[in-house]
Amino acid sequence: MGMSLIELMIALVIGLVLLAGVIQVFSASRTAYQLSQAIARNQENARFALDFLQRDLRMVGHAGCVNDQSLLSLNSAHKITGGNIRSLFMTEAQRNDNTVTVLPFPLRFDMSIQGFEANGTSPGENLAMGTPAVGGAGDWTPALPDADLFQVMAPKPVKGSDIVVMRYLSPEQTTVISFAPPTLTYPDESVAGATKVATDSTASNLFAVGDCRGTSVFQASAAPGNTGMTVSQEGLNQSDLAYVGTQDGALAYGANQAWLSKAEIVAYYVALNPDGVPSLYRMHWSTTPGAKALAAASEEMAEGVESMQLLYSVDSETSATSLPTGYLNKTYTAKDLDALGANDAAKANLWRRVGAVQLGLLLRGTGDRAVVPVPADANLPRVLNVKMTPADDGQYRSSYESTIALRNRLFGQ
Repeated sequence: MGMSLIELMIALVIGLVLLAGVIQVFSASRTAYQLSQAIARNQENARFALDFLQRDLRMVGHAGCVNDQSLLSLNSAHKITGGNIRSLFMTEAQRNDNTVTVLPFPLRFDMSIQGFEANGTSPGENLAMGTPAVGGAGDWTPALPDADLFQVMAPKPVKGSDIVVMRYLSPEQTTVISFAPPTLTYPDESVAGATKVATDSTASNLFAVGDCRGTSVFQASAAPGNTGMTVSQEGLNQSDLAYVGTQDGALAYGANQAWLSKAEIVAYYVALNPDGVPSLYRMHWSTTPGAKALAAASEEMAEGVESMQLLYSVDSETSATSLPTGYLNKTYTAKDLDALGANDAAKANLWRRVGAVQLGLLLRGTGDRAVVPVPADANLPRVLNVKMTPADDGQYRSSYESTIALRNRLFGQ
C-alpha cells in the first residue's frame, strides 16, 4: 500500500524536527568541546608562563655568595665598601665613585630588577583591551630606554602590559682554581658530569667571579676553554681583573676561594606572535667574546598571554645609607616606584629594596571560534585590581595571580 502526500509531508516534518534536534545537540557538544579546549589551553599556557616568570624572579638579587643588596654597604663618604658587585664594564674610578649611569641599560647589574608600567594599568583603572596594538617607548612609565631596550625588542611590545627586566647570576657555579689576571682557571668542563658554566652552549659570554666579599661581572675576552678563560680590558670591559686600587679590593680573589657563574640579563613582555596572537616573550642578552656590543634575542614562551601586570613590594627601610630590614610594608607600581626616586641613584636604591613581586596575567584562548560572550561589567576580569574590558571576539579569558618572594633578598644581607 502506498503513502499519501499528506503522510509523506508529515514524515518529512517529523524527520526535519529530529534532524534539527540532532544538529542542535551536535552544535552544543561542539561548543562545549571548544570551550573545554580553550579552558585547558588557557590553564596550560598560564602554568607554563607562571613557571618561567617565577623561576627568573626568584633569582633576582642572586650575586653568588652575597646578594645584590650588599651594594648598600657604604662608607662615610657614601662610597661602596664591602661585599660588592663590581662591574668591569666601568673603569676603576667609575666603580669607586659608583658612576653606574655610564653603563648601557642592559649592563646595570646594580639593579637586579627593574620594571616599566604600561600607561593606564595602575590598580583601580579600567583598561579597554580592544585589538592588541604595538606601543611606542613612551607608552610605559618610566619610558623604555630607546636604544638599549625598545629598539632591540623584536617583536615589539603591545600596549596595556607591563615589562620587567632582571639581571642575576646563574645558580650553576664552578670553583675558580687559580686567579692570576688576566686569566682564571676552573675544573675541566670536558669531563663527564662536569658543571658546564664557562662552556655552556647557551652561555651569554657574560660571567661573574666572586667570593663572600664581592663579585665582579665581566665579558670573556676570548672563547672560554674547558679549563680557563681570559679577561682583559677590551670589548665591553673598561677595566680588567687586576687589583691595582685601594677601594677596588673586591677584585682580588684567592685560589679555590671563589666561584665562576654566568651573568644573565632577561626581560619579559607581551607581544604579537607571527599568527597575530598576543603571547609572553622572553628576551635574553648575550655577546661574543671581545665584542663591543650586546645582542638581544626574543623567544615566545606562552601563547595567549594578553596582559601582564606587576606590583613591587618594597622594604620598610628605604634610606640609601641603611641596610634593609626584610620587612616589606609598601607596594608600588613601577611608575610610582620610579617617581619616588629624585635621581638615578635614588631610583636604583629603591629597586634594590624590592623584596617581593605580585604577578598577574590575563590569558585568552588561542582558537578562532567564538565561544564566550563578553561578560557584564560586574564580571569583567581583573588582574591585580586592574579591570580588563576585553574585545568582543568570543575568546575565553581568565586571570591568574601569584606573589613571588625574592628569596635572595628576604632578610636583607
